[in-house]
Amino acid sequence: MKKLIYLSLVILVMAYACQKGNKLPAVFTPTPYQLNVPKGFPPPYLPAYNPLTVEGIRLGRMLYYDPILSTNGRSCSSCHNPGYSYSYPLFVAQSGVKTSVPAHVNLAWDPEYLWDGSAPKLDLIGLADFGPEFFNTNMPLLFEKLKKHDKYPLLFKEAFNIDDISTLSNDQLQLKIVYAISQFMRTMISSQSKADKFFRHEVNLTPEEMDGFQTFFTERGDCFHCHGYPLFTSNTFNNTGLDSMPTGADLGYYNVTKNETDKGKFSPPTLRNIEFTAPYMHDGRFATLEEVVEFYNSGVHWNAPNIDPLMTKPAKIYGLNLTVTQKANLVKFMKTFTDTAFLNNPDFRSPF
Repeated sequence: MKKLIYLSLVILVMAYACQKGNKLPAVFTPTPYQLNVPKGFPPPYLPAYNPLTVEGIRLGRMLYYDPILSTNGRSCSSCHNPGYSYSYPLFVAQSGVKTSVPAHVNLAWDPEYLWDGSAPKLDLIGLADFGPEFFNTNMPLLFEKLKKHDKYPLLFKEAFNIDDISTLSNDQLQLKIVYAISQFMRTMISSQSKADKFFRHEVNLTPEEMDGFQTFFTERGDCFHCHGYPLFTSNTFNNTGLDSMPTGADLGYYNVTKNETDKGKFSPPTLRNIEFTAPYMHDGRFATLEEVVEFYNSGVHWNAPNIDPLMTKPAKIYGLNLTVTQKANLVKFMKTFTDTAFLNNPDFRSPF
């Protein structure tokens, strides 16, 4: 009897040892992830070719924060810092062009990406990051680091059923990486700001914020056409009169379409957490929200080619003529778009 018990224990120990030595299961079925769409939000863009899974999101979150992807110590979070609502003040390209880094918030609802719409798919936008201006990735070194890592071989297996990372081509590995990261980014949802709670009749605005609300959502300020609720963006492209004769990067959407009527057009950014994403406009030309408000109040270039008809409604050519108090209250209202629950959500923060 003792021999039988001893033999059973030996078998169990050997089986456990074999399991420990072979971490990768033969086949793994990723767990589908159901995105929690806030009430009142439109349907998100969820491509069938990159379905959300628990394992893909977990891998993407790690890769988002891990400088392992670069040879210069950068990670996605280097330019998309939680303290700036997953944005960053400015990115300066080697050409000298300055870009205000877009915030990573509610990206599952964007049909096109970047200020000029030059990235039509979230699942592909990260491919550019492997280039010399961002990660300057050494692909052979990346393969080596991932394969020797104590977690990534299993995580890639669980997310994409990849048995051996080294069997992938450079393009295949990069694609799986950005697929995982984009899955994670689609979960970064903001819907708990004071403004959200106001629209859900959960809280009241202060008198100053309510005055700002009136400016924002009426013809007094006319902000809502490009920044309507709940996304606080229209996901369109508009020329709002930033420049009378735009050139270079300031041509915006035209640089993508080459359509003359698209000169000077840019995608309106979401105003969620806008107080944390300065400087403003595509090139960061305005340092404060007060400067932005004053531009729309008195600085619009009404002679800009292709200026949006919204900007040239009757009497607007003479400016909005907002009072000092109305301008200040408009800024106070925009600060109700701040979502501290989103900014502090541990599910979006670094796993390291």
